[in-house]
Parts: sequence; C-alpha cells; structure tokens
Amino acid sequence: MHLLARDHAHTTSSADSQSPTATEKPASSASASSLTTDPKATTTLTSMPEPFDAVLSNNFTSSCQNFFQTFLSNSTFTDCHPFSLLLQTSSAFFDASKSFVRITQTLDATCKVDFHKCAAVMNEFGRAIKNESNCAVDYANDSPLVLQAYNGFLAYQPLYQAGCLRDTRGNYCFANAITNTTAVVDSYPFYLPLGVSLPGSSRPTCSTCLQDTMAIFSSFAGNTTQPISQTYGDAAQQIDVGCGPTFVNQTAAPLKGGAGGIGGGLTPLLALWMMLLAYML
Repeated sequence: MHLLARDHAHTTSSADSQSPTATEKPASSASASSLTTDPKATTTLTSMPEPFDAVLSNNFTSSCQNFFQTFLSNSTFTDCHPFSLLLQTSSAFFDASKSFVRITQTLDATCKVDFHKCAAVMNEFGRAIKNESNCAVDYANDSPLVLQAYNGFLAYQPLYQAGCLRDTRGNYCFANAITNTTAVVDSYPFYLPLGVSLPGSSRPTCSTCLQDTMAIFSSFAGNTTQPISQTYGDAAQQIDVGCGPTFVNQTAAPLKGGAGGIGGGLTPLLALWMMLLAYML
C-alpha cells in the first residue's frame, strides 16, 4: 500500500463541540478524600472498550468505510487498546470512566502493551488514512470521524505516556481526574494532544499530576505534525494564570528523539542532503 506523507494535523477550533462534558467526572490527584467513584459500578471489566464502538455514520466514501473496517478489525491495532482513540470515540470507555475501578482496569490494559509495536501500527494507519484509495476525500471534507481517527493515530505516543502516568500513591492520574466529581475540568488537559483546546473558563487543579502531564505534552508541542503543537501554548498560559507563572513550561521543550510523529525523521535527512549538495558544489 502506498502511504502518503503527513502534513500538519487538523485541530479543533472550538472546545465546546468536543470537550468532555460535565458528566465525565474529572478528578484531582491532590487528595484521596476528593475522589468520588460510582458505588454501583461492577468491580470487573467484562470486555475492553474499543474505538468507534457505536454505529459508524454512513456519511463516508465507500473506500473510507472499508479503511475503517480494516483497521478496526486489525488484531495488532485492537490489542493496543489505544488511549488516544478511546478518549473521544468509545462509548464503552465513557461508561468505564464513571468508575475508578473500571477505568483503572482499562488503563492497565492500555499500558501493558508492546509500546513500540503499537506506535508503529499507529504510524502506519496514520499515513494510510490520507491515501487516495482510503479516506483522502473524507479528510479533505473535514469528516469529524476521520479527523478524530487521524489525530488519534498522531497522538498515540503523548497520550500513551500521559495515560499511563501515575501519582505518588500508584493511581493513574487520568483515573483520578476523570472520576473526581468536585473538579470536572481536571480531565480536560488530556484532550490537548487531540487538538481540543482548553476551554477558556477552566481552571484544572494545580496538582503534581497536572504538572507532570503538561511536562509530557511540552516535549511534543514543538513537533508541528502533532495536534498538541497548536493547543499547548494557550493551555499552558491559562494553567499558569491559576497555578503560578512557573507551574508549567509555557513553551515547547526541545524535541527529543522519541518525540517525533510520522515524518519526524525528515529533518535530519534534509540536513544530510544539504551537506552532500554543499560538498559537491
């Protein structure tokens, strides 16, 4: 299959349409007493949430619909339980997020995967989705589901790291955030890598979890192929207004070797060609 080169990621211009709703029960990692979980929730997770588990819209080209069916039935993809795609597209994940126990079980499965193998398959599908024989037309027409899939493929690495981040007690920071009924905005920063801006009125709890999560995102924000590059700066400034001027880094950290997305290795290659050209001249 011929894979198209990646261009800049689409981002969401308005947080109102894709930001998590108040019923998602975000949480602070500041204190255990602030966590309120669903007492009626079962203690076992009978099946893992899957991306795009609702009936897919018919508003697809036939080639794009086939592509979705292909990657959603790919065992390597499904075994990854990608947090970056579950976060916006899975109704079962939304239900699991109402219980601290169930969301912890889900994150356990998400984090106990072969990261490098999963990152490779996300990169592959991230390139393939824009192929003319797949979803190029739908992508150009800003199909919401296609953009969610594309940004989810792109954001696999930063959201894997953030989703698997734990506090000093060993609890997942996201589990703390999403199940806390007293601070419904604490889960909102986790949507930044998907191109969803932090709502202007939100003030997440100034916790170590928030600080560490934003530090992860800062290391990816300098990569313009990542949606976080277009949402991080404003969010960091907003968080520092509420938490102090140096609580999080307001600028992107220097890119590291592992912080690249699809196409992240093009810059060194270009530099090599320029050096060879200069030598020949």
